[in-house]
Amino acid sequence: MTTSTMTTLHGLPEALKVALTCASKDGLVTLAYSGGLDSRFLAFAAKRLGFTVRLLHISGTHVAPSDTEEALNYAKSMGLSVELVHVDPTNLMDLVNAGRTRCYVCKRHLFEALLKVSGDYPLSDGTNASDCLVYRPGRKALEELGIHSPLAESGITKDEIRRLGRALGFEAPDQAARPCLLTRFPYGVCPTKAQLDLIAEVEHWIATHPTYHALRFRLRFPDGVTPSLHVEESSMKIVGLEELEDLKEALKHIFGSRLEQLTVETQTTLSGFYDRN
Repeated sequence: MTTSTMTTLHGLPEALKVALTCASKDGLVTLAYSGGLDSRFLAFAAKRLGFTVRLLHISGTHVAPSDTEEALNYAKSMGLSVELVHVDPTNLMDLVNAGRTRCYVCKRHLFEALLKVSGDYPLSDGTNASDCLVYRPGRKALEELGIHSPLAESGITKDEIRRLGRALGFEAPDQAARPCLLTRFPYGVCPTKAQLDLIAEVEHWIATHPTYHALRFRLRFPDGVTPSLHVEESSMKIVGLEELEDLKEALKHIFGSRLEQLTVETQTTLSGFYDRN
């Protein structure tokens, strides 16, 4: 963490309390809540520090239904409720033409919708300090719209979130990232609803399978048409190459013609695949 190590009585950095105070109104923190590690931790921390927490969760074809369900369950376990805001960015022609700034166009569209719901109250998101060091074109949209990022503003990194989470009894501090389904496609491609539904179904099947659930993976369409399952090598501690071939055949059997051309590849790292290609 890049900020002072001074902590509050609640075991959280004093800098985070200050950032949340600046991002609140009448003691209320309104948070764009995906249900991922960062937004969950920010909601957890805000509540622990005595703020009233309002969670806004975007649902749409670009978000797997299982991710929304998981987000709702995590919120419930924290004693918080969630307001669903339905937004579908897949019909934005600007999104197709945006190229590498696709995330900027999408995030601006989504957060404009959230700002309408939040009204006169400030809106925050879960961006952390680590995100500021990597390629994140969506950050520009947040800055333009005046979105607060208390974790980033207080210098809290992803590793610090996990460390603090473990120390404070935060649920699932090692939760893996599950970016929106649009990131499974190369820039310039407009995915169909059928493709997005397929990704959501396949990834949920793998994530809940007793043999394959520990894998880190993404189902992508590198050419916009042909599905390819990318598996991170470091997660293959129990599942070997033969088991991956079994997984491929199982998926083709279960999903039939929808995965007829499926390929399986191992990757050194899953993040930023299209940024490297």
